[in-house]
Amino acid sequence: MVNNVSILLTRANTIYQEEGLSALIKRVFAYAKYLISSVISYENSTFYVYGQVVTQGNEVDYLPKIPNVTHTMIETIEQLNELAEKGYDLSLIDVNQARYRLQKGTIANLIFIDHEFGHISWTALTEEAQKTINRYPYKVDYENHETTSGASWTNPKYRRQGLANYAVYKNRQFCIRKGATTWRGIVLTDNFASMAWSDKLNSEIVAKARYIRIFGLQFWKESSVKLENKKDNQP
Repeated sequence: MVNNVSILLTRANTIYQEEGLSALIKRVFAYAKYLISSVISYENSTFYVYGQVVTQGNEVDYLPKIPNVTHTMIETIEQLNELAEKGYDLSLIDVNQARYRLQKGTIANLIFIDHEFGHISWTALTEEAQKTINRYPYKVDYENHETTSGASWTNPKYRRQGLANYAVYKNRQFCIRKGATTWRGIVLTDNFASMAWSDKLNSEIVAKARYIRIFGLQFWKESSVKLENKKDNQP
């Protein structure tokens, strides 16, 4: 509890120093609203847990449909600042949120078209990093070289150009260099678009999970499923 308060105070001081009192007040009210909604809200959701062995792959199979693509993996705030100094446009992302995630060890997977923002997703190699990109407590065995990713977003101007697929390929190469051997992620059981995309990327359903949140309490339970029955689990 003490550590959480310390983190919040440090974060508040950073916002005050960089953005001023007005921005800090807005953030405090937004956070208070979030806490209240978390306590009184109720959620009962089911997910498929996907797994995949991290492999090299062939870059030709993942290349974007458009030219002048620049890709980079960002691990530190300093590297993010250097991108801005070099003229790369970061106006479409929440830079303060990005800095917070980087502080927690989360890695940014960024794609630009020339210097214009194209795509971002995030990779976690630790539980602390995972919490910054997904609020659901699904299990990732980081000690056994597993990894996860999330918070993916593509500039609407460049959607359907293969940027997300290319980001997946680049992320796999990065994770291999970091020693990760397996990827895990979750998809809501009624999110058929994400399920189809996961299948396209050769991910397999390894478990089905139920998440319940009520009065601020969270419950998560995973049950293994047979891979050959994954299609049978879909409507």
